[in-house]
Amino acid sequence: MSRVALTIKNAWIALIFQLIYILIQFFSRNIFLDNLGNDFIGTVDTLKSILQFLNLSELGIGTAVGFALYKPIYDNNKDKINEIVGYLGFLYKRIGYFVLGSSLLLLFFFPFFFEDTNINLAKIIFLFAALLISNLLSYFFAYYTFLLQADQKGFINITIGQSVFILRLFLQCLVLIYFKDVWLWILLELLTPFIYIFILRKKVRQTYPWLIFNLKITKVIRNNQKGLLKKIKQISFHKLGTFVSNSTDNIIIFSMVNPAMVAFVGNYQMIMNNINLLVSKMFEGTNASVGNLVAENNIENMLKVFWEFMALRFFIAGCSTVLLYLGFDELITLWLGEEYLLSQTILIILIIIFFMLQVRQPIDSFKQAYGLYGDIWSPVIQSLINLFFSILFVFKYGVLGVFLGTMISQFIIVMLWRPYYVFKYGFKINHWIYWKGFIMHLFYLSVAFISYYYLSMYLDKEENANLFSLFTELLKFGALFLAIYLVLLSVFSLGFKNLIKRFTNLIRKKNK
Repeated sequence: MSRVALTIKNAWIALIFQLIYILIQFFSRNIFLDNLGNDFIGTVDTLKSILQFLNLSELGIGTAVGFALYKPIYDNNKDKINEIVGYLGFLYKRIGYFVLGSSLLLLFFFPFFFEDTNINLAKIIFLFAALLISNLLSYFFAYYTFLLQADQKGFINITIGQSVFILRLFLQCLVLIYFKDVWLWILLELLTPFIYIFILRKKVRQTYPWLIFNLKITKVIRNNQKGLLKKIKQISFHKLGTFVSNSTDNIIIFSMVNPAMVAFVGNYQMIMNNINLLVSKMFEGTNASVGNLVAENNIENMLKVFWEFMALRFFIAGCSTVLLYLGFDELITLWLGEEYLLSQTILIILIIIFFMLQVRQPIDSFKQAYGLYGDIWSPVIQSLINLFFSILFVFKYGVLGVFLGTMISQFIIVMLWRPYYVFKYGFKINHWIYWKGFIMHLFYLSVAFISYYYLSMYLDKEENANLFSLFTELLKFGALFLAIYLVLLSVFSLGFKNLIKRFTNLIRKKNK
């Protein structure tokens, strides 16, 4: 199967499962809030953030191994693949023991950290143990997923993982509705990862019968992987930047505002994270495709694909941000109630962060494919900027201040520095080529939005009594913006024109 065909297969399977997951998550979130309360859900989200902090010890090993696997997969070098995956397992098992030890030590501080909550400490500890075991299982038994991703077979992991975790949400809802039992709810959180691991390992054995599951790591293999270890050390700094940008917000809000506010913010984050995941699933497998593309080392072809990705990401980000701005408050009101609304300013900042996250992805894909992690100072600076401004602003602006810090750090490092770094040291061409293309796509988006703004005045806007009428309304206004933006990109964006040609040719081949 061709690279493009595998990319599309990964995308549509991931998209279907993510849509189902989002649908059940919307219903389950409502049930969870009603039956468990804001404080409990806020505590769950905070515990997940704490575990993400402990997962920093993973040091980006998975990312480095994914990068290291592109070439041996391209060359069909099974011995090298076994060596790299075996070395990954060797490192992951040791990290698993470290995470376990750190978590047990952390438990001694739980009575102090959670002293202001009205939730039984035994429940918090049991919940933390359930989430911890789920994490540890991935270190000891699920590290083969990186081979599936690098080999563009991520759809296998998605099918198994999403099926199991959709089942978990469904069962947790039933437990709360019919039994009102929090302990059983937590028990399901604990048991479902075991089912996932069992099915996954069985499927990996069928897909790669030649893969050695328990490869003995010798001194020779360790010496062979010194280059990979160097790359892991570089990526560890980048993991720190990602964690501070994505995971400390909830911890700061929990400790400096209140636990319930974490649940309020979590509702907003759940919607945006699901949209982001939905888009990411559409691009499932593209990192592996880009990795194979870089392995071929054809700069002209690489730049062509880069601008296709950039045009498509701008199109998706533009349509998504417009719909988020138009319908977010009404969605929260109809879904959970007006009492869960945050300020309009917070919404705008979150939408800006969402937009930046979308349009940065082509740069991130090529950065990973090139293995460009030498700028170890950048995530440290990003983390410091984020923490400094988030803590500074939280005293004056509350929750808004936390997200202002995140937005500022993302803009300086992710939007300004990273493109310069990839174009200079990856593509090895003038970085102004990127800025010219980026600014032009920003201009096309602005023209589309201004045109939409004036044309939308001629459409009647109605009050929405339920979620169905809201989605119908958004579909009407979204279709207008989509049509305007689609025409503009089709006429003026070379990357978008090439993308249309690529899909047209693929459809013609399938119909022959």
